[in-house]
Amino acid sequence: MTARRELVFDRYAVMILREGDAWFIRHDVGAHQVAMREDAISADEANRAMAGPEEAMEVLFAVQRRLTEAGMDPYAANVPE
Repeated sequence: MTARRELVFDRYAVMILREGDAWFIRHDVGAHQVAMREDAISADEANRAMAGPEEAMEVLFAVQRRLTEAGMDPYAANVPE
């Protein structure tokens, strides 16, 4: 049986989702239109992002750095409409 992704948190312009032991952060990367992006994060990062708006931004910046270092575009939407 496949675990379903569950919305755990929705504040500070980010959503934190959980699927089994995996955690994800979803946020809008669009400038002039809604363009959603979702990326895997650690449980520690999920807890930190839920602590407050500054912490949520720190986690987003860390995710963007990781994506950039991996040669990926952190501003490209990856969640279907």
